Amino acid sequence: MGKIKVLVVDDSLIARKYLTRILEESGKIQVIDTAANGLEAVEKAKSLKPDVITMDIEMPKMTGLEALKQIAKENPIPVIMVSTLTTDGAKETLEALRLGAIDYISKNDVLSFKTTSKEARELLIEKIMSAKGARSIERRSVSSHATSAKKTESEPQDVPRRTKKLEKQNIKLVAIAASTGGPVSLEKVFAKLPKLNVPVLIVQHMPKTFTGVFAKSLDKVSVLTVKEAEDKEVLQPNVAYLAPGGLQMTVDKNSQGAYCIKISSEPKTIYTPNANVMFSSVAKYFGSKALCVIMTGMGDDGFKGLQEAKKANSTIIAQDKDTCVVWGMPRKPTESGIADFIAPLDKISEYISKIVLGR
Repeated sequence: MGKIKVLVVDDSLIARKYLTRILEESGKIQVIDTAANGLEAVEKAKSLKPDVITMDIEMPKMTGLEALKQIAKENPIPVIMVSTLTTDGAKETLEALRLGAIDYISKNDVLSFKTTSKEARELLIEKIMSAKGARSIERRSVSSHATSAKKTESEPQDVPRRTKKLEKQNIKLVAIAASTGGPVSLEKVFAKLPKLNVPVLIVQHMPKTFTGVFAKSLDKVSVLTVKEAEDKEVLQPNVAYLAPGGLQMTVDKNSQGAYCIKISSEPKTIYTPNANVMFSSVAKYFGSKALCVIMTGMGDDGFKGLQEAKKANSTIIAQDKDTCVVWGMPRKPTESGIADFIAPLDKISEYISKIVLGR
């Protein structure tokens, strides 16, 4: 396999040089050119046709958001936002994801001299590797509909698979996990979810300053109350709890015997908050009364936790390959057969509703 061709876009000469060196030292990436502003980025995306673009947000002549919008429309190429705003400017980052960016990472983390910068650089390389060939959610949806149209009546794409029937079950909690492509995908799911009369837990791989803004974004589109989870708060029906960035979220029982949230810095994991940690906890406390949903994302976080959930007879939904921005996290649950249902993005809310409410 050849090296991944990357266009680095940043208005800082030092940042362009440093990012180029970091990426090329991986041995897996070739930086074919750089651009100092969004206008250059648009032109070079057309002429050079890179596999992936890394994009700053604040730049002269044309901002990263403006360039992203034009690239997504005219010449769709996977874009990863690498900017000082990707952590502090969570609103701008969310907007970039809605405009078609595949993923994001903090430039401050990547370019710093702290010990954590090594992990950030490795994560950037992993994100670029996963981004190659990835498509926006809109393009995935088109692909999914096209694929579905080719299926025969006896072989529809979105029918339940495995052994369970798509019908009401005794569900007391819903747990959802996602990573790359997750923010926009979760917004689409929550916009269509009805009141479920049970609590919902959400793990989305995000930095700590991002999750509060994202919880408010989900809350605006949903009939459920969506909030950033707090330690020791008692689980309530029709409330969705988003795990705080950089911390683990699990289920616990308080001294009164009520189910509550536990927020902790342990255990240490590559991705934090971690889907395995959440799903394992849900399996332990809710077993067959849990509905677990694994969505788009790079890597395989969630699989081990879902294996425990399967043993506890929890119900599992995996997002299908065609509608994932990156078919990483749902892949093993699908291929191993532990997922009870395989659903495209636009059907996930419907599946949840039928399993929890029977309608």
